[in-house]
Amino acid sequence: MNDKPKWKVARLDDIERRGRDIPVREHLGIQAFGINAYTPGEDGTLINEHDEAGSGQEELYFVLDGNASFEVDGETVEAPAGTFLFVRPEARRKATGDGTVLALGGKPGEAYQGIDWGEAWPFHRDSLTAYGEQRYADALEAVRGGLERKPDHAGFHYNYACFATLAGDTSDETLAHLRRSVELLPRFREDARRDDDFAAVRDDPRFEEALR
Repeated sequence: MNDKPKWKVARLDDIERRGRDIPVREHLGIQAFGINAYTPGEDGTLINEHDEAGSGQEELYFVLDGNASFEVDGETVEAPAGTFLFVRPEARRKATGDGTVLALGGKPGEAYQGIDWGEAWPFHRDSLTAYGEQRYADALEAVRGGLERKPDHAGFHYNYACFATLAGDTSDETLAHLRRSVELLPRFREDARRDDDFAAVRDDPRFEEALR
């Protein structure tokens, strides 16, 4: 059997949900660009408020069904099913609604580098929940569990360095995880330089050494 078929078909209901996220890219094995779908949370959130100034990523949103209400740089855009919305990196955006939104993204002029979580997803989910609640020690513990399952997972090594730094651990071990994340996924080099999670070590010579 061909492990890498030349084409695949999937319907939204075929893709296992991760909370309100639908991991389209990972399910289909897409490597060339970022693409995922989102359903509303309990509070109606479809797209969390954010910008992509740090990553430089352009994003295209498409409302697959239902309705969405976007706010982009303070301006409201009502988006029924069938609406496309293109947003450049610096624009602040968020969306609420009762529909399903497909998001595609990539940085102009650069190859896309994705992170697949697979069976490690529950550890990643738990770590992000704790991170969002500023329970950094708990977030770190979840990442350790993920690394036991996936010892060469770039995302876990990067998040280990983030969460450990936020928890006050700026040891050589923490920076070794950052170094390993860059070895596995070079895009983390620039991500780390922009990431406020590393504010406590940004002026530490070991930080730049880890990014070489």
